[in-house]
Amino acid sequence: MNDETEYVSNAFGQIFGHDPAVTVRAPGRVNLLGEHVDYNEGWVLPCAIDRAVWLAAAPNNRGLARIHALDMQQQGQFALADFRPPRGHKTDQAWLNYPAGVAWAMQEAGHTLTGIDVVFTSTVPIGAGVSSSAAVEAAFILAWEALSGLSLSTLDKARLGQRSENGFMGVQSGIMDQYASLHGAENQLILLDCRSLTHELIPFPAGNSIVVADSGIRRQLAHSEYNTRRQQCEQAVTLLQAYIPGLRALRDLTLEEYQRYAHRLPAAVRRRARHVVEECQRVLAGAEALRQGDLTTFGQAVNQSHISCRDLYEISILELDVLAATAWEVPGCYGARLTGAGFGGCIIAIANNTAVPALSQALTTAYRAEFGREPQLFTAQVAAGAAATSAIHKT
Repeated sequence: MNDETEYVSNAFGQIFGHDPAVTVRAPGRVNLLGEHVDYNEGWVLPCAIDRAVWLAAAPNNRGLARIHALDMQQQGQFALADFRPPRGHKTDQAWLNYPAGVAWAMQEAGHTLTGIDVVFTSTVPIGAGVSSSAAVEAAFILAWEALSGLSLSTLDKARLGQRSENGFMGVQSGIMDQYASLHGAENQLILLDCRSLTHELIPFPAGNSIVVADSGIRRQLAHSEYNTRRQQCEQAVTLLQAYIPGLRALRDLTLEEYQRYAHRLPAAVRRRARHVVEECQRVLAGAEALRQGDLTTFGQAVNQSHISCRDLYEISILELDVLAATAWEVPGCYGARLTGAGFGGCIIAIANNTAVPALSQALTTAYRAEFGREPQLFTAQVAAGAAATSAIHKT
């Protein structure tokens, strides 16, 4: 039993007076390439990381979800019967919307859920662009699956997590975050085709790490701007269908077609479309570079992705630009870019293990000089995906 599992198991016993029936670990994720292309049916290259949500749970016969968020020292509950969105919880219990959204999505799909008692904790930074919400969703899906006697495919679980975001939280996100949390594999990146929902595992070269630098800026605009970006991409497809019959998504638009018809698009929509077209190409080229063990070429694609997110998709902020530009200058750092929805959150940098101390120092020094505060840094390893295990009962 690792430290986190023991912590949530002991906390569960102290709160509910008996041992949990199941424990769950569900990781956060970083996306190395392919930003804002999942909902355009393109390709992305995420991985699960060794920061996770840890959960302990047992069934109850009350028809309630009784949940303790250990990190926030808060508790909340909701009834499972006749559960419909929007359920919305008050601001100081907004975290409860994530398990509530999962319960809604699973019941909407026809699954009968048991009442559960839960405690959970997380080492995934909240609002930083490393998918703390998807980790919470995955953890609760696995807990309800185990305790309600369900047997779901990994893809079905990812779809349920996405459905809770789309239908309950009102965020029109793609499936990448939940897919990565659930399908992660140790030391393997996930080349996900967001149309077919199939993936290939791409080895992450040994001797390297992912450094995550959190700007400390929470993404207040991310949800509304995320939905706006998605609408602009859909508008591009609709307008271009007049010239390219059968065009289904921006994933299908070639660079040559974009260049031929870009003038038919409004300026902002034109920029969004160009980002998606070029970003899809970057993902495929970057994956091929990694197959060849060529981190230098891969890192160049990562840098170009940040520039495109900044200039074409317009989701960066000064803090993220400073962090990325600083990382680009550090020897042994192959590439760096923002990750997640944008408008705050994190950058990720891929660096040789020997370069991590110098990279961390450079990021801290530059950020302090520019903004008078330090970024939150952590080094992530590529980790396995979410899993539930029967709790180890004390004797």
